[in-house]
Amino acid sequence: MNKALITFAKAPVPGTVKTRLQADIGAEKAVSVYRSFVTAIITQCARLKGIDRFLGCAPSKNHEFLKNLADRNHMKTFNQRGETLGERIFNAFQYCGKKGYSEIVLIGTDSPSIPMNIIRNAFSQLERNDLVIGPCFDRGFYLIGTRREKIREFSGTVEIDTGNDVDMILKKADQMKMRLHMLPFWYDIDDVHDLEFLKVHMTYLNKSLPSDS
Repeated sequence: MNKALITFAKAPVPGTVKTRLQADIGAEKAVSVYRSFVTAIITQCARLKGIDRFLGCAPSKNHEFLKNLADRNHMKTFNQRGETLGERIFNAFQYCGKKGYSEIVLIGTDSPSIPMNIIRNAFSQLERNDLVIGPCFDRGFYLIGTRREKIREFSGTVEIDTGNDVDMILKKADQMKMRLHMLPFWYDIDDVHDLEFLKVHMTYLNKSLPSDS
């Protein structure tokens, strides 16, 4: 297989995950929600065929929750490396590129309701584009991907954690003449209002709900 899907996840330690949500519902409940998000998206991605799946772990792939989840879902693991999110994404792309994967897509765990057909489409678009991005309504992104031969160029296009990540990527990709495809907008879960919307949306879709209790 030449397609790699990376999911970035943190160890579910109180005070280090879903910190904005934590302000609304408390640290322990925020961790419970986070664990359900990670579990939900990894379980969904396990249904994808023809794609090797990796779990990019922070701070360590040896954390029991991450290790067990990866083992159950037949995922390969590695530790995230880098001081900024941009550096960690670039290093993750390089990690998979050096293993021979030609199309590499990375997602996080803040959008547990992301449809799997969006991820499939991301890989399809990388057959004819240099870069693919899934934008969120808050100007961040839920997915980003590139081809192996474009990883070096990718490092020059992304300044992440600026508050307007998608704007920056679009501008720099245009400056570097990279062919970019934008996927449909989706939403992520940062605070209690987002969580309530997720519950309503998942009920509408008649899917199982992550719990905050």
